[in-house]
Amino acid sequence: MSGISLSSAVRANLLSLQNTATLLGETQNRLSTGLKVNSALDDPTAFFTSSSLNSRASDLNRLLDSVGNAVQTVRAADDGITAITKLVESAQATARQALQKPAGSTTPTTLTGTTTISADSAATITGTVTTLTAGTTLDTLGFANGDQVTIDIGGTTTTYTATTAATATVNDLVTALNANANGTVTLTGGAIVATAGNTTDSITFGEGGQGTNLTSLGLNTTAVGPTNASVAALTDTLSIQVGSGTAQTIDLSTINTKAALDTALAAITNVSASVTGGKVTLTALDKTDALTIAGGDGVGIANGTTAAPYNAERAALESEFNNLRTQIDQLSGDASYNGINLLAGDNLSVIFNEDGSSSLSITGVTFTSTGLGISKAAADSFQSNTSINSSLNELSSAITTLRQQGGTFGSNLSVVQVRQDFSKNLINTLETGAANLTLADTNKEAANLLALQTRQSLSSQSLSLASRADQQVLQLLR
Repeated sequence: MSGISLSSAVRANLLSLQNTATLLGETQNRLSTGLKVNSALDDPTAFFTSSSLNSRASDLNRLLDSVGNAVQTVRAADDGITAITKLVESAQATARQALQKPAGSTTPTTLTGTTTISADSAATITGTVTTLTAGTTLDTLGFANGDQVTIDIGGTTTTYTATTAATATVNDLVTALNANANGTVTLTGGAIVATAGNTTDSITFGEGGQGTNLTSLGLNTTAVGPTNASVAALTDTLSIQVGSGTAQTIDLSTINTKAALDTALAAITNVSASVTGGKVTLTALDKTDALTIAGGDGVGIANGTTAAPYNAERAALESEFNNLRTQIDQLSGDASYNGINLLAGDNLSVIFNEDGSSSLSITGVTFTSTGLGISKAAADSFQSNTSINSSLNELSSAITTLRQQGGTFGSNLSVVQVRQDFSKNLINTLETGAANLTLADTNKEAANLLALQTRQSLSSQSLSLASRADQQVLQLLR
């Protein structure tokens, strides 16, 4: 424009057009961005206030993600408690079902006869001389130095040698012979008494030297064997069936001693059979087996089938109970979300505002079967009503604990959800407030644009008229 002379009218119209163009640019910018405040130059107060509000809204938005994760974590724990409660209730039903079955026992089926059978006795030799004392010297009994007395019990021999007969006593001899491992030798009632240690070994005394030693002691040198008690009037055929096995028989008519009866009973498989206290006793080796007896009259045992005291149905329910307990442990371990398991002892801290001054701490629990106090059913424990009732008491306590913790987690979940909704609404409020400060009114700006365009058109026409007026003045001056 330098060096060009314009009339005041043209200059005024030109300035008007320039102002209108500037206003048009601002209006078009507002319409294109949707904002009436695009920078601090437009309105510092509105710009910085809006930025602050948007920043807080952004911070809360980022926290919303963690709050949302917290909601899901608590829900996972709450779902876990609901499922564990159902498993505990199933365990209760299993235990109660076991209670409805007849009580059992781990003691195998045992039958004892009423017939009394004499017991076999061990071999015993009692001296005929009953005037011996511990202080009686051997020389007074005719012993000379070097004389010997031997005793053999069941093949084991012990020897006494009188090295000094004048000072050695009967007690010395008895003490030496008593060293035999298979029996005992005592001085009882003034006589030497030798007894085998079992019902199968025999006893034999021997001598050396003058040959009158045993006679002076009143002992018999003849071997004495054990006494097998006689068994009379056993004429039946005893049949013993263990469980579902094949019946095993004993022909009692061929047995006339207790030893023979013991041998026959020992041949019966899957049962412990013996003569105890003079009576035949049969005991199943397996607690689940029943015993079926036929021909038991001969040994005083009632005929028929005796059911096993062990209850197999209770055993199956015991196994089912322990399986449910295992499922509780597995379910508790699976109730995690995003690496946090409130049922496995993990804790959760939820932050609700941008500076962390508002938060909620949720304490985790250990809800395994052990943590809930549900003990594993020991082997065969469900055979006892007492044990089952103990398990039911533990289950009832566990359900109470689960319900209480479920209420706690439910309350925590409500708090987190309320804060989540509050944060969403607050973010909306902040963003709306920020928008109110900076957003343009498109209707208003559209009207402004139309007005400015009209003004621009009129200003252009006015400038044209001013220019024509200047041209007419120049023509007149020429």
